[in-house]
Amino acid sequence: MTDEANSDTATEDLINQTPEPGAGEVETDKPVDTAATEDAAAADAGKKTDTLLSDDGGEGADDKSDVPEAYAFEPPEGFEVSEEVQSKLDAFSDTAKDMGLTQAQYQKLIEYDIQTGLQSQEAVAGQYIQRINGWADTVKADPELGGEKLQENLSVAKQAIEAFGSQELSALISAPSPENPDGLGLGNHPEFIRFMYRVGRSIGEDKVIEGDGRKVDDRNSLQRMYPTMFKEAG
Repeated sequence: MTDEANSDTATEDLINQTPEPGAGEVETDKPVDTAATEDAAAADAGKKTDTLLSDDGGEGADDKSDVPEAYAFEPPEGFEVSEEVQSKLDAFSDTAKDMGLTQAQYQKLIEYDIQTGLQSQEAVAGQYIQRINGWADTVKADPELGGEKLQENLSVAKQAIEAFGSQELSALISAPSPENPDGLGLGNHPEFIRFMYRVGRSIGEDKVIEGDGRKVDDRNSLQRMYPTMFKEAG
């Protein structure tokens, strides 16, 4: 009985054993520095925001050290910076500074703008050349101008241009080209050719016309009009 009692007492002591202070327990009464925690969270949030909004990992996003005092554009080979272009570059410099562009970014942006402009001009020029060629096809099929007498009719029109035109007119009626940038290609327009053709025909006809449009072809009528040219010999 004595052994069993001692055994029960030992078991109860294990179950009811009071742990030493601090053993296996978390202290909950220690004050927490909430201000430090909030500052750390704000710092972490700031780092994440910078990373999302910048291209350099959040460092130097607002750095203006690479913005030059003045931008200098180096034109590509074959491109000439005219006074008008330079004026536009100068006007854009202030905007480039406000954008925080570096010299390299400024150079690339201007080169891209020039390349885009040249491509647009080439596209417009190509469309206009197609239009001029379309005018030529219309002339070839025109009942008055085209057909078998096309070359003959064109020669008549050219005579009128040579008689009354100028070098400036010849440049306008020619197709546009690097050598003739002001050309309009009017030399292919059906209505322009028609007008020149009719003018050429009118100056090519050898006849005398009175004011009312009637042809004068008899000697008496001419003598009445120009008496001094028909004096009787004697």
